[in-house]
Amino acid sequence: MNLHFSKATQHAIPNGFMGKVTRLAVPVAIQSALVAILQLADVLMVSDFGKEATASVGIATKWHFVIIMISAGIASANGILVAQYWGKKDTDSAKTVTYLALKYGAYLMLPLTLLIVLGSDTIMLLQTSDTEVIRLGSTYIWYSIPVLMLTHCVVIAESSLRSSGNAMLPLILGGATALINICLNFWLIKGGLGIEPMGVAGAALATTIARLFQVLAIAVALYKMKHWTLSANFLPNPQRLTRSFAKLAVPSTANTIIWAFGTLTYQVIFGHMGTTELAVFSMMGPFEGLCYSAFFGIAVACSVLVGQSLGDDQFAQAESMANWFIKTIFICSVALAIILLIFKQHVLSALHLTSDELYPLASPAMAIFAILLAVRMTNMLIIIGILRAGGENTFCLRMDFIAMWLVGIPFLAIGAFLLNLPFEYVYGLMLTEEIVKFGLCFTRFLKRKWVKNLTLTPA
Repeated sequence: MNLHFSKATQHAIPNGFMGKVTRLAVPVAIQSALVAILQLADVLMVSDFGKEATASVGIATKWHFVIIMISAGIASANGILVAQYWGKKDTDSAKTVTYLALKYGAYLMLPLTLLIVLGSDTIMLLQTSDTEVIRLGSTYIWYSIPVLMLTHCVVIAESSLRSSGNAMLPLILGGATALINICLNFWLIKGGLGIEPMGVAGAALATTIARLFQVLAIAVALYKMKHWTLSANFLPNPQRLTRSFAKLAVPSTANTIIWAFGTLTYQVIFGHMGTTELAVFSMMGPFEGLCYSAFFGIAVACSVLVGQSLGDDQFAQAESMANWFIKTIFICSVALAIILLIFKQHVLSALHLTSDELYPLASPAMAIFAILLAVRMTNMLIIIGILRAGGENTFCLRMDFIAMWLVGIPFLAIGAFLLNLPFEYVYGLMLTEEIVKFGLCFTRFLKRKWVKNLTLTPA
């Protein structure tokens, strides 16, 4: 992978670069791993109650995931601008952007929460016709009513903290939240200390309580630190900044919605293939998230450092760092793929996927996932860490629509319903999306249209 633009670019990486990468990537990676472990813990603990319980948690959390992706899209725009204004040393604009992200996200979260709660029985018919799975999934959603709004506050706060170089606070508070959540999972799902086993409802209630703790802890920590998100001033006339934020947030949010509904559509297809297929797909999802964790940390570090350099007009430095990040994530993901293939049997055993019913589906799917891991991680790095850092949100929206909705989903549906292919072949067809995406995003990266400063000059 020969990535270089000029001799000047190759030598533009600043002093202390590796230290900055480590301080950003490692905390984000650990925190992302904790989130994935929590999701995996939910699925594994309720799996003792049967494959219907496993599938129901997979379905309910997928709806949460779809809505939270709206927050993620807003947080992406927030993080891009905060990083660039931080590079410009303009905390007033950074605080104003954070406030805009919280406000407009809340306008979306509240009605969407009501929609999925009140319509839980109906919306889950999209994914399965199993009445027991629908009943349990609806129970999970009702016990986790506040989670979406609480998560929105967390996602926005963490994006501002990381984009201003503080990845440790989100990690510390995220780690405490994860510990609380896991302890509550053991207690509420399995029962004990006067509490009857709650099963699926216990998993949802544990998540709600832990997320409430996290929001309160972030608020207290920022107050104690007299953090810039509280101490800086709001811009008196933020109209120009609002338009700048909307220009990034609208395509970014549309992008995440299209992508999230695409992943939901994948689950719908697997759900209608059968409850066993849906259970395997639901159990592999959190494990895939765990594998992505380290690479997500690298992508976030790339986004922050490249964004700060672009905001400070250090374009050669931004390009040089982008090259380094691509090479690094590609090599690391190939190494992880080899490890997964060697220890596949142990991984499937840890995921409770070695039963006679589940293993024939899970084993080949795990091999396919490992083989294409490097392509998927390189895509993530280029999209999250480079293109979006340079404001290429509209391109990313078009790319995801083409790769997912014009290639991945149609191929998957044809394989599942017209050709009646086995689970492993259908799972493999889902990943054609990543191959198309790689061609599109890597070509865009080489065109260098992302190399630009997005901050506003004084009016």
